[in-house]
Amino acid sequence: MPQPVRIFFSCSGVGIIDRGIETFFREAFDGLRGIEGLDLALYKGAGTESDHERVLWNVPRTGRIARLLGGCIRRNSYVAEQLSTFPSMVRAIRKHRPDIVFYSDSNLGFQLFRWRKQIGVPFRLLFSNGGPCQPPFPRTDYVHQVAPFYFDQALAAGVSPKLQHMVPYGISVPVGVPDVSKLAQRAVRERLRLPLDRRIVLSVGWIAAEQKRMDYVVNEVAHLPTPRPYLVLLGSIGRESGPVLDLARAKLGTEDFTARSIPHAQVMDYYRAADVFVLGSLQEGFGRVFLEALIQGLPVIAHDHPVMRFVLGHHGTLADLSKAGALADQLSLTLPTPNTPETAAERRESVRRRVSWSVLAPQYRDMFLDCARRVQPSLK
Repeated sequence: MPQPVRIFFSCSGVGIIDRGIETFFREAFDGLRGIEGLDLALYKGAGTESDHERVLWNVPRTGRIARLLGGCIRRNSYVAEQLSTFPSMVRAIRKHRPDIVFYSDSNLGFQLFRWRKQIGVPFRLLFSNGGPCQPPFPRTDYVHQVAPFYFDQALAAGVSPKLQHMVPYGISVPVGVPDVSKLAQRAVRERLRLPLDRRIVLSVGWIAAEQKRMDYVVNEVAHLPTPRPYLVLLGSIGRESGPVLDLARAKLGTEDFTARSIPHAQVMDYYRAADVFVLGSLQEGFGRVFLEALIQGLPVIAHDHPVMRFVLGHHGTLADLSKAGALADQLSLTLPTPNTPETAAERRESVRRRVSWSVLAPQYRDMFLDCARRVQPSLK
C-alpha cells in the first residue's frame, strides 16, 4: 500500500487566541483525523502535547515582548509570533519530513518558502487563504480558497486553476436541533447575567471600527426607537476598542450594552441568549461566526457581499450595510418576528448539509492529494 501523505497543520495561534483562523485549524485537525491516506499532525502555539499535537516555541502575540519585537521590525505582534516559531518549525520539518505544510500564517509561510532549499526537505506549502490575501501568490505552492469569490478573483489574476482548490471552512455541528424556547433562553441569560426581558442583538468579532465595523453596529442600534434592544459585543478587546466602547457609552449608555472578551468555548452560550446576530463588516475572508449563529438557530443580518451570500446560503438577511440606517431598518423587521423551532432547526440543518466535517472531509482529502500530486518542489 502507498504511504499516507504526511501533513503538518501549522497555526501558531491555536491555544493562544480564538479567531476564525485558529478555531478552523483546531476543528479541521480534529474533524479530518483518521481519513484514509492522510497522516496529520498539529503544530500549535500552546496547549497539551501528544503524539500528533506539538507546541512550537513562540513569543505569544498577546504578550508585551511580541509587541516590542513587532515594533522593532515595524510589524505587529502577530507577525512577531509567527516569525518566532520558524526555528522550531524547521527542526520539526527536518525530523519528521512532511509532504505538505498546511498553513494560514503567511509570514511564517514566506520564510519556509524562502529557506526551503537550506532546510533540505522537499515539502509542499499549501496556503489556506482565509484572511484573505490578494493574488497572485508567488511565495507558496498551492492555495486553499474558502469561497468561490476568492477562487474566481485568483483566476482573474492569472493563478492557475490547477494550483488552487476551493473547499469551504468546515465546522462541527451538534446533533439534534437547537433549543430556542423562552425557558432555555432565560436560563442561559440568568447564567450570563444578561437582561431577561429585552431583545438582545449580538455581534461577535474584533471590537474595533476597523474591519468588523463595531462602531457602525453601535450607531445603528442607537438609531432604533426606545425601548431599544440590548447590544452585546463579544470579541477581542484592545487599544483599538476604546473608541467603540466610548461611542457605545455615549450613544447607548451602560444600561443598554455590554462588551466582553471570553474564551471561544463559552461563545455558544451567547448565541443561545441572543435574538438576532449581526456583523457590520463589508467583507469577510469567510465568516465562521455566521455558521456559529445559524447552528444555534439565530436569524442573521449581514452585508450583501458574494462571500456572505455563499456562507449563509438562503438563511440570512443581506442588506447594503455601507449605508447609514440599513442595519436599523433590518433590525426593526427581524426583531418582532418570532423565531420558531422549525425555522431554527432548518438553519442548523443547512449548516450540517453544506459544511459539516463529515460532508467536507472527502473534499479536503482530494485537495491534499492533489497538492501532493501536482507540486514537486525542487531543492536545487
